[in-house]
Amino acid sequence: MNSKAMVEELAMLGARVHTCARDETQLQERLREWQAKGFQVTTSVCDVSSRDQREKLMETVSSIFQGKLNILVNNVGTCITKPTTEFTAQDYSFLMATNLESAFHLSQLAHPLLKASRSGSIVLMSSAAGVVHINVGSIYGATKGAMNQLAKNLACEWASDNIRVNSVCPWFIATPLANNYLDDEELKKEVESKTPMGRAGKANEVSSLVAFLCFPAASYITGQTICVDGGENLTDKSRWSLGGMTALVTGGSKGLGEAVVEELAMLGARVHTCARDETQLQERLREWQAKGFQVTTSVCDVSSRDQREKLMETVSSIFQGKLNILVNNAGTGITKPTTEFTAQDYSFLMATNLESAFHISQLAHPLLKASSLGSIVFMSSVAGLVHTGASIYGATKGAMNQLGRNLACEWASDNIRVNSVCPWVIATPLASEIFSDEEFKKAVESKTPMGRVGKANEVSSLVAFLCFPAASYITGQTICVDGGASVNGFSFKPRP
Repeated sequence: MNSKAMVEELAMLGARVHTCARDETQLQERLREWQAKGFQVTTSVCDVSSRDQREKLMETVSSIFQGKLNILVNNVGTCITKPTTEFTAQDYSFLMATNLESAFHLSQLAHPLLKASRSGSIVLMSSAAGVVHINVGSIYGATKGAMNQLAKNLACEWASDNIRVNSVCPWFIATPLANNYLDDEELKKEVESKTPMGRAGKANEVSSLVAFLCFPAASYITGQTICVDGGENLTDKSRWSLGGMTALVTGGSKGLGEAVVEELAMLGARVHTCARDETQLQERLREWQAKGFQVTTSVCDVSSRDQREKLMETVSSIFQGKLNILVNNAGTGITKPTTEFTAQDYSFLMATNLESAFHISQLAHPLLKASSLGSIVFMSSVAGLVHTGASIYGATKGAMNQLGRNLACEWASDNIRVNSVCPWVIATPLASEIFSDEEFKKAVESKTPMGRVGKANEVSSLVAFLCFPAASYITGQTICVDGGASVNGFSFKPRP
């Protein structure tokens, strides 16, 4: 991955950045460019495959930043492309030291600095090769797979130190290193045919995700492995704006839906939202109008097919047949043992949570396609990934996650991206009843590495990011906003 893009993205957003590389001449060339742009960047020479040089690097960083560090991006890596049977012991050791051990050791050395900042974020630059087989070398893929699991483990272990850890997994990205491969026309065609979006990615489509994961807005996202493997060639400013875009958010009068409406509207989108309760909807509308948000509303019970069709006719009319953003947020739960579910219970949950999301997406397809820049976000749940005691509810969310992946592939050629967001227990009015049970609250907090429940705006910020042009190569992803709960297995501290 091109470290230049990463440095520039963070510096452009206001961070003071230190970066390192082996080639001093190249480093000095970059430094002159960054200084000319007014970026606050310092540099030092370092071969991260060397333990001694890693230690010296972190001493330098500690000195420059007075013992505090907010962000560590472990981006350095390399590849040896040869059959596994031909790997020598030296090949293996070199790859492991450069790709994996360096990331582990630098994270270890950075720990006290990140902890001292009280708001630390580590991003491990992994690869799609750590998630699926790619014929660029099995050992390379193994280093990246190990890196993904390391991120999950550190996310849980260091959450109490206010350090978040995530891994980012790019597919083929057009960088000077990758162009050596992409210059091969046959390989380029193969990559494009395998990629639903039909092209290789750009460096700034990866750096934008890295930057988002370092924002305070991503404060409840940790332990996630997110692929950037799908844009548009936009200016830096417009990549981070929703100005001029149109959005539909279902179930927007309360809870997460209300937070999403406000987040999108605050970022410049024109938003239409719906809910069943007209009185509540009108109350919210008055509040939004007082804030100057461009929001319209209509009453709709999304469990009704007829009302869904009427909703989309309204949306098409308001937005002149074009829609940029669809957030399928409406949903509900029934908390009872599976053995006690009636046919009506089952049908109601499936219609409200799953069928409505499918049908509204289907109805929205021509509007999203007409916008030439469409994004669907399914509001799913951690219950769609791990057992949380709600089997049928969880099944609707698991189906939603897979629907997101399927539509991402099927509709990529229509310039429509599709992703799922999976919140854990979030403090909303709907959840306030269960929080009155002190035993339940303690159980949630003990399961969550970050030791607390999430806030609605920690979910809405991710939804908004996935709708930015900056996220133009992110599609088919299922991303948890859960303080690390979904990656937290079992851990204990032995007694001394």
